[in-house]
Amino acid sequence: MKGYYLFAPVEPECLGENSGVERKIRAQHKVLSQYADCELVILPATEYKQTPLEKIVRRLPYTAAWRKWSYNGEFDDADFLYMRQVYHDRSFVKYLKAIKKSNPKIKIIYEIPTYPYDTEKKISIGNFAFDSKERKNRIKAAKYIDRIVTFYGQKEIWGVPCIDLLNGFDFSRVDLPEKSIGKNIEIISVSATAFWHGYDRMIEGINEYYKNGGTENIIYHLVGNALPDIKALVEKYKLQDHIILHGKMFGEELAEIYKKSFVGIDVLGGHRKDYPISSSLKSREYAAWGIPLITSSPVDYMPKDYKYQFIAPYDDSPINMNKLLEFYHNIYDNNDCNAVAKEIREFGASKCDMNTAMKPVFNWLSIDL
Repeated sequence: MKGYYLFAPVEPECLGENSGVERKIRAQHKVLSQYADCELVILPATEYKQTPLEKIVRRLPYTAAWRKWSYNGEFDDADFLYMRQVYHDRSFVKYLKAIKKSNPKIKIIYEIPTYPYDTEKKISIGNFAFDSKERKNRIKAAKYIDRIVTFYGQKEIWGVPCIDLLNGFDFSRVDLPEKSIGKNIEIISVSATAFWHGYDRMIEGINEYYKNGGTENIIYHLVGNALPDIKALVEKYKLQDHIILHGKMFGEELAEIYKKSFVGIDVLGGHRKDYPISSSLKSREYAAWGIPLITSSPVDYMPKDYKYQFIAPYDDSPINMNKLLEFYHNIYDNNDCNAVAKEIREFGASKCDMNTAMKPVFNWLSIDL
C-alpha cells in the first residue's frame, strides 16, 4: 500500500528537531512506514512580511490566508494521504478537490490535533476575520475528506466519520534517568505557553501558599515562552526565587530540568476553551520521564482515580498547594522514586506509545499489523 504523510505548518515554530509537533509527526510517520510504503512530505512554513496591505488581503473572503495551494499530481500513485490540520481557506478547498479529481481512489485522512479549537485564541477584530473565513471553508473542505482523526471521542466532525485515537508518543526517545529526591519540591511545565494552559493558577497558588506561612521550598520550572501576564505575576508577587522562567529549552539542557523535576503541569485552564479531557503531548512526555502530573482536565488514558494524577478544580481558582504537596508526599515519602518513575512510564507506554496509538488508522486502511 502506497501512502503519503503531508505536514504543512502555519508557523515556523512547528518545524525542526526541537519542535514537539514535528517530533510527533516523524514518530507517526515512522510507525506508518513500518506497515506501508509511506513518504513524508514536510512543506516549509509560510512567512509573511506583515505589511498593513498584506494583513488586509489575507483576511479577505476569497484570498489565501497562509499559503497558495497548488496540486500537480504528487499523490496520483497513492492509496492514502494522511494530513495534519491546516488553515481552511478557499485555496486549500480547491487543493483537496484537485487531489480527489486526479486520484479518485485515494483515501484522505485528516488529523485535527485539538477539537474544538475555535476558542484557542482570544477574540479580536483580526482573529474574527480569519475565524469567519476558516469556519466557512472547513465545511467545504470536509466534502473531500474520508476520515478525521481526533483525540476526544467524537464520532463525527463536519459530517465526516472520525477515527478516535489516543495521542501517541515515541517513548523510545527518552531514557529514564536515575533520580534522587532533594530538599526542594521541583515542578516543571513544558509548552508553547497559551492562556488556556492556566499556569497563572500555579503562580497564584504558590503566592497564596507563602502568604499563609508555607515553609517548603517550591521551585517551579516554567519552560517555554512565558506570556507577558505570567511574567508580570511573578514580578508582582516577587516569586523569582520560586518560579524560574527558562524560556525555550531543548535537548540535554531540557533533559537536565526533567531529571530534577518530580511533578509535571499539564493543562490547568481547559475550561477557558472547553477542553474537559486532556490528550496533550506533554502528558505523554511526563509519563516517558516517569513524572506524576497535575491537571484540571483529566488525562484521557488515565483513570480518574489514578494515583499519579492530581486533578485540580475546573475553574480559575488558585491551585491549592497544600493539597498538591500532600499528593507529592504521598507518592515519594517512604517510596523509591525510581520505582515510581518506572511504574508511571510502563503504564504510559502500554496505553499511548505511538505503535499502539496508531492501530485504529491501520485498521481502517485494512493494513495488516
